[in-house]
Amino acid sequence: MPDEENKKSVGNRVSDSNRFKYIGFEVFPGKPKDLFKSDEEKAKLVDAVVAKRSRGEVIREECTLFEERVSVSDRLILAVACFVILATLFIPWYSAYNEIVEEVAITPVSEMPFDSTVTTAAVEGDSALMAAGENTDTIALAAMDEPAETPTATEEQTEIDSALIEVSSPSEEVIHGLKARKKIYREYSRLSGFGAFLALGSVGAYVFSSGFVLVLIAIILMLYTLLCVALPIYTLYGVYGMKGSADERALELKRILRFNWIPVVLFVVAFVFSFIGADYSFEAAAFYSSLGASFGIGAFLNSLSWGIFVSLCAFVLVAAKGIEI
Repeated sequence: MPDEENKKSVGNRVSDSNRFKYIGFEVFPGKPKDLFKSDEEKAKLVDAVVAKRSRGEVIREECTLFEERVSVSDRLILAVACFVILATLFIPWYSAYNEIVEEVAITPVSEMPFDSTVTTAAVEGDSALMAAGENTDTIALAAMDEPAETPTATEEQTEIDSALIEVSSPSEEVIHGLKARKKIYREYSRLSGFGAFLALGSVGAYVFSSGFVLVLIAIILMLYTLLCVALPIYTLYGVYGMKGSADERALELKRILRFNWIPVVLFVVAFVFSFIGADYSFEAAAFYSSLGASFGIGAFLNSLSWGIFVSLCAFVLVAAKGIEI
């Protein structure tokens, strides 16, 4: 009885051909093909494996298990991004402006000669038509076709000023159309990241006495500025200062780089809160016209300069590098 069971178990075993298909050496069904094109190729590969094993090497070529997880280029990119974040603290982060209107010199825009002899001939021609029997209706229609006199400037037409200049010649006079143009330019005041902390004694008194949303955004941006000092230094320590094996350093650096998402989240939160808006506790438009009558998304974006956006992009780059490790 046991012999019969052993015979059945032997008969149910997987053949070498099926086992070869099962472990994935052949994708399509059918008889598996030979792995080597010729016996010479097989002998060459076997000799290479034997020579490698004789040297004590057991890892195959191009194995990624022993590659450095944080390469030299990754370290260089992280270091440059950290120094950029620190450098942005010395360039403009916040700005406000006043629009100043400046009157420019009046310049001539047209010139038209006027000959009195032509006018005299036209008047004589009209008299001749009346003498020839033209009726009053025809004369009235002709008068309607003639250009009307130039109206005088009103209060709404302050930008256009016309002047009549008489020339010394009695038979000719020249009419100049003169236009006064206004030039509007913006006068900016800027603060750097560090300058914003130095201005807390002056600007902070106005900001922290305003609406709750404006106070909250100011606190968020202050935390953002402090992180621009702490996180780059901490990241540089993770890149060059940590001890331990390569895997331990890589895992710790990956954890450190995740903290660089915090400034990005803070900026997004401040951006969202700016849609709610707040009232100023002072006449902001009297100081800077860019601030408007109340704080909102427009005043928030107008108050930010390019320095804070550069630091934000550098934080995104550093945080995204943590995903690759």
